[in-house]
Amino acid sequence: MRRTRPALVLAFFATVTLAASPGAATGPLSAEQADAVRSYVRDTLEQLGVPGAAVVIVGGEGIEFAEGFGNARDDGTKATPQTPFEVASLSKQLTSIGAMQLVASGDLKLDATVRSYAEWFGADGSETAKITVRDLVAQTSGFSEDQGVTNRIDEYGADDAVERNVRRLSAEGPEHSIGQFEYSNANYDILGYLIAVASGQSYDAYMTEHVLDPLQLTHTHLTDAAARADGVAQGHYLFFGLPIAYDIPFVRGSVPSSFIAASAEDLGHVLIAHLNRGAYEGTFVLDPSAMADLRKPLSHPDPWSGYGWGWFTYPLWDAGRLEDGDGVSSYAVPVMLEHGGSHATYASGMVLLPREEIGVVVLMNLNDENASSRFYQMHTGIAQILLGRPAPVLTSYDDFLAQNGKLVGLAWVALLVTFVAWSVRRYRRWRQDAASAPRGARGVIRHMLLPLAIVVAQLVAAWLLVYSRGSTIQDVPRLARLAPDIGLIVVVVSLVSLAWILIGTIWAVRLLRRGTPA
Repeated sequence: MRRTRPALVLAFFATVTLAASPGAATGPLSAEQADAVRSYVRDTLEQLGVPGAAVVIVGGEGIEFAEGFGNARDDGTKATPQTPFEVASLSKQLTSIGAMQLVASGDLKLDATVRSYAEWFGADGSETAKITVRDLVAQTSGFSEDQGVTNRIDEYGADDAVERNVRRLSAEGPEHSIGQFEYSNANYDILGYLIAVASGQSYDAYMTEHVLDPLQLTHTHLTDAAARADGVAQGHYLFFGLPIAYDIPFVRGSVPSSFIAASAEDLGHVLIAHLNRGAYEGTFVLDPSAMADLRKPLSHPDPWSGYGWGWFTYPLWDAGRLEDGDGVSSYAVPVMLEHGGSHATYASGMVLLPREEIGVVVLMNLNDENASSRFYQMHTGIAQILLGRPAPVLTSYDDFLAQNGKLVGLAWVALLVTFVAWSVRRYRRWRQDAASAPRGARGVIRHMLLPLAIVVAQLVAAWLLVYSRGSTIQDVPRLARLAPDIGLIVVVVSLVSLAWILIGTIWAVRLLRRGTPA
């Protein structure tokens, strides 16, 4: 559900620069290019352990490569370019098109406040009441990343689910100042609600009529039931490194930002429309100027990058610099527009190079949100191959703990259980042999209170680690559902530690009172 982290993408491209030639050719892939892409994809999927994937490459004239790899489901059903996957944050691409249509028609105004469309959105004079549509599109509303994913296990599925989510956000208010960039699903969920308000239709009805149908997105679905009926790929979770079929909750309240299911071929239609001035097979989903506006950044997460309308925008690193002129930011060199989508069990990515007329979609039914960087390199790696560069080496940009945290956690549990078992055995020996028991306050402190202090210290350290990774005690249900192995580690460490602290304290008090074990 979360997007690809910009820092990881930047690190990747800083290492392997996309040095595109200005006149990159378009048209069907040559046999050599197709073989190179196919080989790279297969090697990458094997390294990642992905059960199934779909890849689509488009140019200005249409789809140039479309293949499925592996299995969509564990029953042996093959993945194809038409197989729907949960695309997570690539949902924002479609929501952005719907919102831009309403901006172009004047029904939705970029500089109008959200409150002007929903009078309950923020109290008079509050920061919430000052948030504009532009702030949502640019990810500068002040809503935090965590506020946008708090509802990730909310299975409320009534027709007012999106409004209910937006009312929650309104009641909370933004955690940061307006104007500060922070990527949050909250912004695009609110944008989806505004599409419904401004159009007078439900979000689902408007998007189907004005976006999905014109772009011929026949394998794109806004409900869980429709996706399942169309054979959506089974998601997989890396449970202690082993890919297992695993279902995460469908959150209807976050469909606009992150719960659309789509096929790689359908998302290829979206990229074709970008390369054809807003049209797919002669039908305009947006007029050319509005479609071009979708590719213009409205905010700058970093001095060298931009964001707007569901796209991160990066210059070619060897020559790029950001320029501002006539109130519009642009680059002095060709641009790459990129976005990733991340669920606990799916990874997706799209990249668009408008000048080179290249678009790539990659969808996979496995992810590791704890160490995600390796899952978001294939779409950009394919672009490099198409630009004449060698296939890049799959590299992890995650820190040590992200890469090895589950193994560290298992070792932590093993050591804790061993320590507690040893302590229990020792106390039983004291009860059986009173002469061996510690005597006096000094002996009790040495043999009982110091081990208790160690257990307390490691429990505090465990929760400090949880907090440092962006989670709190309120997030434990979400952690247990979306990252069951990590949730299991946290719960076991906490329960074993608390139980031993209680029992050990009782034993220590008994020893202090009696001088010998009871």
